[in-house]
Amino acid sequence: MGETKRRRDEYAEATRNAIVEAARDLFSTGGYAKTSLDDIADHARVTKGAIYHHFANKRAVFEAVLADVDQRFIERVRQEIGATASGWDALSSALNAYLDAALDTAFCEMALKEGPIALGWQRWRETQEHVAQHFTDLVKERCMDEFVREMPSALLMNSIIGALHEMALAVSNSPNPQQARKEASALIGELVESIRVPRSARPG
Repeated sequence: MGETKRRRDEYAEATRNAIVEAARDLFSTGGYAKTSLDDIADHARVTKGAIYHHFANKRAVFEAVLADVDQRFIERVRQEIGATASGWDALSSALNAYLDAALDTAFCEMALKEGPIALGWQRWRETQEHVAQHFTDLVKERCMDEFVREMPSALLMNSIIGALHEMALAVSNSPNPQQARKEASALIGELVESIRVPRSARPG
């Protein structure tokens, strides 16, 4: 009985993963509005009934896709920060990881463009606040306290993340994304440099 349940659970998980992967591909290339559950079922090679077994509707599928894309983004930033020393290098890596993510089709389409359409502005903001909090925690852990002037950290990070969000959209919509990404990185670097504590002004 236990072995049968284990295999059933593994099959259910594999089916759900296939649905999410297929939906991610279709949403990121064709858009949320133009993608149907039938399209997702065909792409995932499952029945439409299998989709309804795991998800209530297309919006629920999108939320699962967005959660997966957001988690991949968080892990990417975490790895980038972990590969550098603490302080300014870590902060620069975090910002560049965000901007680089704008060049990733799945992240760009799901997190930045399709999210408000599929979920509505309020629900989309709620999902992205979770991502923003993870990003803020990572930055504060490695460099915020030592390298940034004293000011309300929540307001500061929300302002930086808002700027990054707009920069990411500009990069993704540019006819020359690589050049736009380079320009955005330089601009964000100047923004953050302006709130960095000068070495001569640090206590001790």
